Amino acid sequence: MRILIISNYFPPFEIGGWEQLTADVAGLLKQRGHQVWVLTSNHRAAELTAPEPGVERALHLESPDQFYYHAPYTLTYRWREQQNSRMLARRVASFVPDIIFINGMWNLPLSLAWRAEQLCPGRVVYYLASSWPAEPAVHAIYWSDPAARPWLRRPKQLVGAVARRWLLPAAPRHQPAFEHVLCVSAYMQQFMVEQAGVPLSHTQVIHNGVDPAVFVPRSPNGHGPVLRLLYAGQLRADKGVHTAVEAVGQAVRADPSLRLALTIAGGGAPAYVELLQARIQVLGLAGIVTLPGQAPREQMPAILASHDVLLFPSVWPEPLARIVQEAMACGLVVIGTTTGGTPELLQDGENGLTFEAENATMLAGQITRLARDPALRSRLARAARETVEACFTEQRMVDEIEGYFREVVSGKNA
Repeated sequence: MRILIISNYFPPFEIGGWEQLTADVAGLLKQRGHQVWVLTSNHRAAELTAPEPGVERALHLESPDQFYYHAPYTLTYRWREQQNSRMLARRVASFVPDIIFINGMWNLPLSLAWRAEQLCPGRVVYYLASSWPAEPAVHAIYWSDPAARPWLRRPKQLVGAVARRWLLPAAPRHQPAFEHVLCVSAYMQQFMVEQAGVPLSHTQVIHNGVDPAVFVPRSPNGHGPVLRLLYAGQLRADKGVHTAVEAVGQAVRADPSLRLALTIAGGGAPAYVELLQARIQVLGLAGIVTLPGQAPREQMPAILASHDVLLFPSVWPEPLARIVQEAMACGLVVIGTTTGGTPELLQDGENGLTFEAENATMLAGQITRLARDPALRSRLARAARETVEACFTEQRMVDEIEGYFREVVSGKNA
């Protein structure tokens, strides 16, 4: 098959695990003999120094700055939308795909998905791990939110009213039909039906997965006297990183004999990173908590294998976080919230531990529990690895995606 993949971001300039998964799926489909072309955004494309066969970085994001929206972006909204439509039409005409496979679309205009459906009717497949089909455009969000500075709130409100009336559509002008929707979790499937209005018959759950041959447990002798905790991901308030910092602070205050070390690996908005750094200093955790920054994708297996526990404190309802799967495959014990689709993967006391979102006291208790009970750590680590091997591998995921594509192309999934 000839498969055209559309993604908002793509390695090496990804912003999260979903773009990494998109790249892995593209690679596995190529290994199976399919012709794959990736059409993604021009985010940081100028930094590339070598050609990328089969990857085209040409789409315009709605907000080129992923952390902060700038008002002038509104003026080029229609131009970016039209440019994207033209680029997609040219690529479809030259590549002639059997399937258009749409992955991440956050920060791309919804009209791009609609245009794909017009160019390749009945053969556009979505793989969803976020709520973008039901979210307003970043332009509308910016002009609806009040200004951070009080003296700017009234002027922004007035300008925003004009922008929404004359520059931005009140509702999507081109609404995709979403005929073929793959969801990474039952939670995501329910969201698409209830919040995005997609008929249940148009959806199917295909859990995402990881490669157990890459994410392997370290030797049992690798455990040391210090319980090594890890947070890996984006540094944002809705990811709950601050809860992890507070919990470690509470744990060491309650029991100074605990030997803990927390690594916070990731990048994010400078203001939030500064908030974390300030809180670390206030809690006296400078010798316990480190922020080394975002690590390259290829380093993640080694980083995971050098830790004992993954803290997953997300407040946001995670559709099915890949970092949890990777950590479990590496034999880490995951202590996580059960928002979104996480309960489909993580069960308290069976293959990990859970706590309530933003409940630092409960998280501190779970950390202390693991620190004091090495046998519990070993049992949960083994069960975590077994869970991934049984249900959450990349090969199983791509088997199911490939089979779904064949049904769509043959018309069986019409």
